[in-house]
Amino acid sequence: MMKEQKTLIAARELFKQYDKKVAVNRISFQVDEGEVFGIVGPNGAGKTTTVNMITGKCTIDDGELSIVGKDAKSHDRGIRRLMGVVSQEDSLDPDLSVYENLLIYASYFGAVSKEKINELLEFFDLTQYGDYNVMELSGGMRRRLTLARGLINDPSLLILDEPTTGLDPQVRHDTWDKLLQIKEQGITILLTTHYMEEVTKLCDRVMIMHNGSIVDMDTPRHIVTSRYPADVIEIKFNNGSDFSSLLGSLKEFEFRHEFSSKFGLIIPAKSEDVGAIHKKLIEIDPLSYPVRRPPNLEDAFLAITGTSLQEGE
Repeated sequence: MMKEQKTLIAARELFKQYDKKVAVNRISFQVDEGEVFGIVGPNGAGKTTTVNMITGKCTIDDGELSIVGKDAKSHDRGIRRLMGVVSQEDSLDPDLSVYENLLIYASYFGAVSKEKINELLEFFDLTQYGDYNVMELSGGMRRRLTLARGLINDPSLLILDEPTTGLDPQVRHDTWDKLLQIKEQGITILLTTHYMEEVTKLCDRVMIMHNGSIVDMDTPRHIVTSRYPADVIEIKFNNGSDFSSLLGSLKEFEFRHEFSSKFGLIIPAKSEDVGAIHKKLIEIDPLSYPVRRPPNLEDAFLAITGTSLQEGE
C-alpha cells in the first residue's frame, strides 16, 4: 500500500504589499513532503518575500498559508519549531567555536542533545574542527556549519535562501551532494537560488516568479522539454540587425527564435533540420560561433521572464 503524500506548505491567493508596491500578487502553490522545491526569479520577483511569509519574517496581508497543517497566521511559533532556516547571510557567532555555535543554537529549542551535535558535525565533515573558532573556517566549511545548525532541531522542512552563493564551483557541488543526502533522510527542502544548474541538479519542482506572480511551475525537465526540441542552435551577434540578417539567410527552414543581449537561439521546427541549419550558419557566418547544443533551464527562464537571472533580490 502506497504511503499518502503529505502537503507541508499550502498557499492560496497569497498576497503581500509594501506601500503601493505589490511584492507577491495572489499566488497559489503547494510543497509536498519529501520533495525539493525551488523558487527562482529575477530581482524583485517576490521570491524572498514569499519565503519571508513562510518563515514568519513578514506578515501576510491576504490569502491563506498553512505549514504542516497549521495556519501560519496563528501558529507561527509552533511552525518555526518544525522548520530549519538557513539564510543567505552568514549569522554564525564569531566569538564562539564550531561546537559552541551548534550548542547555543540547540538550546533555543529546549533540551540540548550533544549526540545530535556530534552527529551533524560528522555528517558535514566538521568533527575535527569542533574546537576551531568559526572565523578560522573556509567559506565552504562555514556554509556547511550553517546547514548543520539549520538541522539541529530535526526539522520536517528545511528552508534555504541562496544556499551556495559565493562558493567556488567544487564547494558548490559538494554542498549539493550534502543536500541530496538530506533529502534522502526524508526532509523536505524549499530553496531560492539564482543558479539554474542548482535547480536542475536538486529540485523536483521549480516555481518561476516574475513581478510578484507565478509564471511557470513544473519539473525542471518538463519546463525545458515542453518548450524546446532535443537540440537548439545558439549564435552570437553584435546587434539586432546582424541577428535579423542571419535569420533571413535561413528562409528555407521552418524555425522560431529567441534572443537577448548578444546571444540568440534558433529553434528548428523539425529535428532533422538542426544539422543543416547549423552547417549553413557556419558557412555563411563562422564568427557568429553557431553552437548546436541541448536546451537548458536558463534558456527557458530567459524566454519566460524576458530577463536574465541575477544574484540577489
